[in-house]
Amino acid sequence: MASLYDKAASAILDKLWEDYEFRDFFYDLGYELADLGPLIHDVFVPAYLGVKRRLEGGALEMLEAQVTQDLLSPLYDRPNFREMWEQWDQPTRDAFLREQSEMQLGLLLVMVYESELREAYKDAFLIYLG
Repeated sequence: MASLYDKAASAILDKLWEDYEFRDFFYDLGYELADLGPLIHDVFVPAYLGVKRRLEGGALEMLEAQVTQDLLSPLYDRPNFREMWEQWDQPTRDAFLREQSEMQLGLLLVMVYESELREAYKDAFLIYLG
């Protein structure tokens, strides 16, 4: 079952894959990027969420607020969106924001916390291999 975190975890994996050292870690174990795709939900989402949990507090909240602002500003300037937004209840607004912002947040976290995510993904994969 896919979660809203799957896209973020996958985007992070794609971004980390650009690093030769990270990519070689998997190559040395006999795995290609395509082999890792089916493992996103069970292996890499928990690794991503673990890093997010360790970052909870001021820094993560600031990044989440920035992502939300960056996403909403252009949309809120559209009259139709503004009307729709005003009609939605808070749970609907929250769901919309979470879906739209999680992948952007993941990519932003790679820029700021690349080494933590890299290690978390590698560790999660080693645990998966047993």
